[in-house]
Amino acid sequence: MYDDMLKNLEYISQAVGNPVEFTQGGGGNTSAKLSDEFMAVKASGYKLKQINPKEGYVVVNYKDIKGFFNNVDLSLDRDYEKESTEFVKGSIVEMEGLKKLRPSVEAGFHSFLKRYVIHTHSVYANMICCTFNGAESVGKIFGDSEFGTAWIPYINPGFCLSLKIAEAVRNAEVQSCKYPDVIFMENHGLIVTADDAKKCAELHAQVNRMIMEYLGINEAFPSIDLFTVDENTFISKTEYIMDYFRSNKIHEKFFDETVLYPDQLVYLNGSISVDGMDKKLNINSKTGEIIYKTNSSEAQTIEETLLAYLYVVNGIGKSGLPLKTMSEKEIDFIRNWESEAYRKSLVKETVK
Repeated sequence: MYDDMLKNLEYISQAVGNPVEFTQGGGGNTSAKLSDEFMAVKASGYKLKQINPKEGYVVVNYKDIKGFFNNVDLSLDRDYEKESTEFVKGSIVEMEGLKKLRPSVEAGFHSFLKRYVIHTHSVYANMICCTFNGAESVGKIFGDSEFGTAWIPYINPGFCLSLKIAEAVRNAEVQSCKYPDVIFMENHGLIVTADDAKKCAELHAQVNRMIMEYLGINEAFPSIDLFTVDENTFISKTEYIMDYFRSNKIHEKFFDETVLYPDQLVYLNGSISVDGMDKKLNINSKTGEIIYKTNSSEAQTIEETLLAYLYVVNGIGKSGLPLKTMSEKEIDFIRNWESEAYRKSLVKETVK
């Protein structure tokens, strides 16, 4: 019944899910509205490149989800974070042949946007989003564009972010009479939305090209190279990462002192040992050698996250823009957020 829309979901997911510069590990999400009520949205823990018409997504009643968020009364003393998570799970529409999975934690904001939605953790977008003057940069880059933009100051993912994006859509339409087809989220990433799947993917590519041009980035994104020693030991041969550690003095607390976005905490921090061999990611600060002690899926995810993180840190440094990190309060929320813990637990299970 929904074959065309599901093929389009696969199309946009593959378009942004394969390039590591756009999504790393199980990060990012996509969705396609199948009808006036139903929406297919990426399943939590799945990788975008794994989505096809038969798996990797969940169908939810997005009309009901919108109704929930539109009727929130923040003056009440209620745990809306927990309630919204349970409500979204309760909105799942069982489809024949489709695995029973969990919707992306961002299904809420997908409900408020156009037919097709792409959310990525693009390294180029995050070179803007992880700076103190990100909103100003967005204005300079996209001020004369034919599409509308919105800037969301950092806010906790999930319930709070969904409310803010719904508010941004309403405000943009009133204040500028221009729908925000492109949304930048501080210390988080990029969202693009369109009623046509091809236009949605093209818009995502266009936005990233414009940022690259603004920042003067001409080189291709570095490729990943992992050497397999055995099923639980892998050595990074990724030149960009090795060169970074050879050229920069890295200490044990470096990653905890420079937290840029939630996925860094989910997939990277807590897994790192500098000049030791007791963690999943073990870095020799003198030689730049990196050894992974985990399975192939998790090693690949951590390597992708590490490469993207270093590329963003390095790129912001070269641009001269002021680096903005997450606050301790924001970090604590992610570290104690049950949905993120669930997503991380699926890394080992999702090996494809």
